[in-house]
Amino acid sequence: MRPVLNVVALLGLIAFPPFAFAQDLALKRVMLSSGGLGYFEYEASVDGDATLKLTVSLGQVDDILKSLVVYDDKGGVGGLSLPGREPLAQAFRDLPFDQSSLGSPADLLATLKGTQITVGGAKAMTGRVVSVEEEIATLPNDRGTIKRTRVTLFTDRGLQQFILEDAENLQFADAALRDKIGQALLAIQNNRAKDARTIELSTRGQGKRTVRVAYIVEAPVWKASYRLTLAADPAAPRSALQGWAVIENMSGQDWKDVELTLVSGRPVAFRQALYNAYYVTRPEVPVEVAGRLMPGVDRGGVQVAEDRPKSMPMPAPAPYRAQQERGAAPAMAPPPPPPAPIAVAAEQVEASDAATQVIFKFPRPVTVENGRTLSIPIIDRQVPAQRLALYQADTAPRNPLAAIRLSNDGDSGLPAGVITMYERDRAGYVTYVGDARLSGFPIGETRLLAYALDGKIRIERDVGQCDRPGSG
Repeated sequence: MRPVLNVVALLGLIAFPPFAFAQDLALKRVMLSSGGLGYFEYEASVDGDATLKLTVSLGQVDDILKSLVVYDDKGGVGGLSLPGREPLAQAFRDLPFDQSSLGSPADLLATLKGTQITVGGAKAMTGRVVSVEEEIATLPNDRGTIKRTRVTLFTDRGLQQFILEDAENLQFADAALRDKIGQALLAIQNNRAKDARTIELSTRGQGKRTVRVAYIVEAPVWKASYRLTLAADPAAPRSALQGWAVIENMSGQDWKDVELTLVSGRPVAFRQALYNAYYVTRPEVPVEVAGRLMPGVDRGGVQVAEDRPKSMPMPAPAPYRAQQERGAAPAMAPPPPPPAPIAVAAEQVEASDAATQVIFKFPRPVTVENGRTLSIPIIDRQVPAQRLALYQADTAPRNPLAAIRLSNDGDSGLPAGVITMYERDRAGYVTYVGDARLSGFPIGETRLLAYALDGKIRIERDVGQCDRPGSG
């Protein structure tokens, strides 16, 4: 007994649609914002018309449809296409079988009863599928039992049966059905990853050129942290400040030799479910149906026309009477009021607002694998630092706080972050002395940072009361 072939082999002569040639886009630039957004820019070298493929996660599709932009200086954009939110459900919607029917040849034949097939092998036959039944057969010499599938066909010679596991091949006679099965299998192949979508971009142009594609999606917020090393001399005017950025690559792809830029700002950002299908609800209007005509019953006598009471109303016209019989049709709702005019902004946002962002662009390419975290320096220089004793009675009533007054005399502002404080002794060794919090630090401003309790200084408070006589 020959083992049953898999479903693809049994289908036989299924024509799959050819794949369109497409080029993959290479990630070149990443810009992360402290506002929780990421800018991703790709490049591809094309010649003439081309189709560019980009695979993204399902959760990013809404943002990509909202923000994707294509830069092709020597050509134009032909369009963008991608599978729907439920691509397999859409693919099987108009097919005579569902996805579960492709689990085995027996399931497929049971679903397609009435379909004409040709069976190849020792028991060849052609006919329409009548039934597909599973049975238990006993092996000779008490070797146990085996499960097999018996298929019944309606042929020119009547009903004939064959064992599906003994068939060498099966072929569907209907070419259109073969195409549908092939399309269904292709849809399963292209949508193995439930949470991924492949976007296809078509470009139109002539000659060789570079096409850039960019979009903005949600990304983890990058964080800044600092290390301030105080000089051994308490009177030293400057101290060493290092700043580090902590970033996470949760984009679903590796960043390999990308140009990385970090932006500290608070942009206005929205989300919109553009990947969902929406429909407009329309009011249902009743169908106008003519009233029934019912002749009167002959009672055996005819009344003289002159004897009719003058007060009796004349019969209503047929259309109006028919309307009375079935009840007046409900009046349609009045049309909705026109939309309110869009309010004009009182002030136009000035381009100088963009200058409030702090931008860190790294000179060398950066590589971060998907799912990994990277900490990279953003600042390393000497800054003005003055040691102070800060007294806050509500925090420490008996001792002042050791504090540092920092001044930003650099070329750019610094984002907020935690500062770890170190102090160098005369021998050059470094000791940890405390932590402090740094708020946003623009150019030219100062910050007072308290990092520890100064136990060397003790404060005695003498609170007294003084009465002064009133004048006049």
